[in-house]
Amino acid sequence: METRSTQALFRLFFALKPALLVARQTDHFAETIAAGAPRIAVDHQHVTLAITCDHVDYPYAVIKALLRAGTGVMAEPFDLRLDQLSIGNRSAALRPSRGVPLLTALQQRIVSGMKGAGVMLRPGWSFSPHQTLFYRKGRPEHRRVEGFSWHVDRFMLVCSHVGRTHHETLATWRLKGSGQYDLF
Repeated sequence: METRSTQALFRLFFALKPALLVARQTDHFAETIAAGAPRIAVDHQHVTLAITCDHVDYPYAVIKALLRAGTGVMAEPFDLRLDQLSIGNRSAALRPSRGVPLLTALQQRIVSGMKGAGVMLRPGWSFSPHQTLFYRKGRPEHRRVEGFSWHVDRFMLVCSHVGRTHHETLATWRLKGSGQYDLF
């Protein structure tokens, strides 16, 4: 008989979160196509920008380093449109149908800040902007959808208490462009 470990894990990641109205609209859309699969909670919907390895103990030192990394990130606000539904063999997600240069620049600045703070990305992880709607097995499908858009003017550092359906927002930074730290 196989038993699964009930040990808590902590997963740190930088993310974008849609406005509550957009998250609710996205959840309603997911409900229409999920065929009973459990959906991602409205308050957990996000686009991952960078993620670390999982930690067995609460990672105070890593959090401190990531807070320093996030504080140094300067980037322009931008509009994000997720207008491509991508269903794979384990999940369904919304993606942008074309590149978003300001999103890519933000993500690269975050990764650079992480490296400068001595924190590496999870091995094997690569940035592929998407917002997961639900997990399930099914036949792959890709199609355009009307899309879900929001103005991205902030990013955050989140600690996921894996298996406990709890996301702890550790910090939020506003995007104000290259002059965001000007005093005058």
